[in-house]
Amino acid sequence: MLPFDANKKQSKQKHGRYSEFQAIVLAGYGHRLYPLSEDNNLPKALLPLANKPMLYYVLDWLERAGIFDVLVITEANGEYKIGHYLKNDYEGKLKPNLEVVREDVGTADSDFIVMSCDLVFDLVPHRLLDYHRTHDPTFTALYFEPNKSEGGGGSSSSYKDDKDPKQFVGVDTNKSRIVYVASSADLDEEFSLRMSLLWKFPCIDIHTNLQDAHLYIFKRWVIDLIVQRKAISSVREHLVPLLIKCQYQKKLLDSEGINKLAATYENYQKTAIQYSASWNDDDKNSPVRCQIFIYKTGFCGRGNTIYKYCDLNRHTTKIHIDPRVSPSAEINSKAQVGSDSLVGDDTKIDERTSIKRSTIGTHCAIGKNVKISNSILMDNIVIEDNVKLDGCVVCNGAKIMEKSQLKDCEVGGGYVVVSETQAKNEQLVEFRDLD
Repeated sequence: MLPFDANKKQSKQKHGRYSEFQAIVLAGYGHRLYPLSEDNNLPKALLPLANKPMLYYVLDWLERAGIFDVLVITEANGEYKIGHYLKNDYEGKLKPNLEVVREDVGTADSDFIVMSCDLVFDLVPHRLLDYHRTHDPTFTALYFEPNKSEGGGGSSSSYKDDKDPKQFVGVDTNKSRIVYVASSADLDEEFSLRMSLLWKFPCIDIHTNLQDAHLYIFKRWVIDLIVQRKAISSVREHLVPLLIKCQYQKKLLDSEGINKLAATYENYQKTAIQYSASWNDDDKNSPVRCQIFIYKTGFCGRGNTIYKYCDLNRHTTKIHIDPRVSPSAEINSKAQVGSDSLVGDDTKIDERTSIKRSTIGTHCAIGKNVKISNSILMDNIVIEDNVKLDGCVVCNGAKIMEKSQLKDCEVGGGYVVVSETQAKNEQLVEFRDLD
C-alpha cells in the first residue's frame, strides 16, 4: 500500500512556506541489487553513486524544484540506516520525514509527486512541473530513452536480472497522452488494442524504446482512490494502468467512483485552461487525463539492478564537481589514480597501486601493487598487496587478501576473500541461516 501522511499545518510551521506539490520518495529493499542491498551492507537508497547516496540525488532534484514537503517511505529493515543518514549526514535544505510502510493512508493537500529513490537525471525541474501545470492532467508520467551503456561491472547473474521484458507504450499523437502500457510478458501471442481505445484515440504511436522513470505527478484526489481501492499496492502495476484505462472505458469511471472523486476538488486551474486557446472541447467530459513527458535530450537512468547501478556510478563519477581525491586521503607518491576515478575521505593507497575508472569510498586501506579498474569500492574496505580487481563491486567492510584476482564479481558486506582467490562472474557472500 502507498502510505502518505501530509499535514499542511505542520508543513507551514516547519518550512514557513506553502507547497504547491508534496513528494513521496519510495525507498524499497531493492531485491534486484542483491547482495549490495543486504542487511550487512546498505539499503538501496544509500548505495553510493560517486560516493554520495542514491537518495541524495533525488532530494537534490526536489530541493531545486522548490518542493519542501517530502516523505521518504522505506521498509523496516532500512529504517535505522536511512533515518541516521537523514538526521546526521544529509546536508541539504530539505527536512524529509521518514516513515516505514504501513497499511493506513493519509491525505494529500496538494498535487503530489511519487518517485523512486534510484532515479538520477539532469532534467531541469521546472520543465516537468510547468508541463504538468499547463496540461493539468490526472497524472503526468516521466519516460525516457535509455542512454547507451558503457558495460562492465558486476557478475553475469546481474546481467540476467537486468533484462526487463519489452515495454509497449502507446501515446496519443495529438495530445501527448499516455493511453496504453503493457509488458511483453503480459501479452498473448498477438499484440492487439481495444476498439474503445481506438475510437477515443485514433492516432496512436506505439513505442518500444521508452522506459518508465518511476516519477509521477498526481492530482490530490488520487490519494482518495487509493484509500478506497485496497487492491492498489503498486503505483506502476496497479494505479497507473487503472487510470490509463479510465480514459476510454466509461464503465470503469462509474464502477470505481472516479467521476465523484474527481469532482470533489474544485479545480481553478482547469477553469482557467478552459478559457485558453489550447483547450479542447473533447476534454470537457474527461475526468481522467493521463499525460506523458518523454525526456530525450539529457541523461536519465535508474539504479534498480547492479548493471544499471554501475552505469549510474560511471555517469555521476564523470560529472563529479568536488575534488576527485579527498584532501584527507593518503596517496603514495608512487601510486596512480586516474582522472576518471574518485577517492573518498581518509582512504590510504600504497605504492605502485593503479586506480582506473573506479570509485573508492571512505576509510579504505589499499596495499602495494594493487590494480583496480572499472570497479566500485564502498567504505571501510581492506585490499591487501598484489590484488587485482576488474569490473567488481565490493560492499562495506569487505576484505580481499593478498594475490587475489577478481573479475566481474560482487563481494558482499563484511566478506573475506582468502589469499590467492581466482574468481570470475561470481557473487562472494556469506551464507546465513534463515532461522
